[in-house]
Amino acid sequence: MLDNLKARQLLKKYIEKYDFSNPRIKLKAAHIYRVADVAKQIATELNLSKEQIDLAELIGLLHDIGRFEQLRIYDTFKDGESVNHAEMGVKVLKENNFIQEFCNDEKYYDIIYTAILNHNKYKIQDGLDDETLLQSKIIRDADKIDILNLLVFETFETLYKKKEIIDEPITEKVLNAMLEGKQVERKDQKTSMDDWASNIGYIYDINFKPSFIILKEKNYVNKIIDRTKTPEMEKIRTYVNKYIDEKIAE
Repeated sequence: MLDNLKARQLLKKYIEKYDFSNPRIKLKAAHIYRVADVAKQIATELNLSKEQIDLAELIGLLHDIGRFEQLRIYDTFKDGESVNHAEMGVKVLKENNFIQEFCNDEKYYDIIYTAILNHNKYKIQDGLDDETLLQSKIIRDADKIDILNLLVFETFETLYKKKEIIDEPITEKVLNAMLEGKQVERKDQKTSMDDWASNIGYIYDINFKPSFIILKEKNYVNKIIDRTKTPEMEKIRTYVNKYIDEKIAE
């Protein structure tokens, strides 16, 4: 059985032991609850069963639980400079049978762990069964949607430890990828503006029409670009908005 109410209660208790004077802890604490809500919304709009909707919500709650240890130990969100936060999250869930406190049916475990492990990968691993693939796609969409939401209002200081990033360039390789409808690989990101623009490129890995509708209704892309108005970002605006409209029309 899935007990999402208990999962929320235990997650809150788990998170409260971390240092909330660190704005990155506060950011991630708020993020996981929003992602859970978006995952539930997507699953509902897809007309999935109640069990599938509950599972999507639970995976949303748990997907970033590894971030808190990552921040405590390394004080960074950058996996490449610290630890894979998805792998850390699965480790946390397995320790002391934590997951059993709110999910006592083992049939869900592999789906939950695999979806978490795939939520931050460049692409979903091959060979997943239909249900695991479905849940992996939902959490990836929900996570990306709220990352774009975060970029609308979070300070550059919190995100990049800098007061401003607009004075940095978007490198040619990153700009070209964005204007070709391609996700940007981490290794190609050289500046903070590369990272900023590349986050918008998450839309190229969105899986479901309801997800595109949410992005359109919330107007996240335009709000993000309005924070960093440059000629390059205006080109990205034009291309990305056209891409979203085309996906909704399909």
